[in-house]
Amino acid sequence: MISLLPIKNNVSLPQFRGSLVHSSLKAQADTFMQGGYYDKAIELYNKILASYPDDANIRLNLAKTYSFNNQYKEAIPHLEAYVAANPDDIENITLLGECYKKSGSFSKSIEYFNRALKIEPNYDYAKRNLLDAQNLLLACIDPQKAQQEKYETAMNNLTQAVKIAKNYFPRGYTNNMKDIVVSFDKTSKMGGRSNIAQYEHNKRRISVTDEYTYADPQLTGAYIIHEFVHGKDNDPYTSVREEQDAYRVQAKYWTENVKNVYDPEMDYVSDLYKQSAKALDDRVAEIYRLRDPGIAETSYNHPPTGKKAAAYSLNGTSGQPLKAYDIIV
Repeated sequence: MISLLPIKNNVSLPQFRGSLVHSSLKAQADTFMQGGYYDKAIELYNKILASYPDDANIRLNLAKTYSFNNQYKEAIPHLEAYVAANPDDIENITLLGECYKKSGSFSKSIEYFNRALKIEPNYDYAKRNLLDAQNLLLACIDPQKAQQEKYETAMNNLTQAVKIAKNYFPRGYTNNMKDIVVSFDKTSKMGGRSNIAQYEHNKRRISVTDEYTYADPQLTGAYIIHEFVHGKDNDPYTSVREEQDAYRVQAKYWTENVKNVYDPEMDYVSDLYKQSAKALDDRVAEIYRLRDPGIAETSYNHPPTGKKAAAYSLNGTSGQPLKAYDIIV
């Protein structure tokens, strides 16, 4: 499963309004960042900052680009500047903590995660990062104890999450998935971030990113629910319709069952679903077509009808072979 959240392009400060040159540079830098050309984006953002060093929004975009490029230490001073100007922005307070964590400054990262949680105690991104940072700090003192603690937490959380997912579906829904293994693991990356979850048909495995080891089981369960829709088909194909179905089921679960977990990704999916199922479907189609312009509109079991749907491509040509995916995300 990939993120549906739009990348936030921060509005330029007033000093940019009179400068077409700098507005153009910012637009180019934003395009490079969104396209994954991080070195080029970093070069342009730094060029803008040379003239406008106090622009907190440009600093934030630069910091995010550094973090996408795994340059966490370089991101920190720019995030510090942004957070100083925006002291209630829990998303970027937590991002700053994450950059400190990935730079090895665990105590400093804990400080920022706690700061975010004082503002929003249910913010799962800060909660799971705080627990992970505390475990990493423990590992500096007692590696064996830290490893055991993380293993036990992972097993407990994953067991609860799988139980939540299985119980959400009708009886018998997962009967053909008894051979599927669910685990926390490394997942593929898109846009500088690990996929939240993915189904690998050839391995009959659902992987949830290990960045969610300490996540609330209700949140992890939402992503497993999504991947169960893929696993139910027992085939190596995906489609726009299949992704739409998976997001609908996941959104319905989140909307009806989860009240005490704040997660921007799932809340965004839920808000679209509350507008209408079509609003969610449209967003899913937009993102997956951008990701893969050749993705089929339908696949073997989607739409789910008495007759199996014949897959067709975006141009509607019948008989065109489906594209097989080793990894469905």
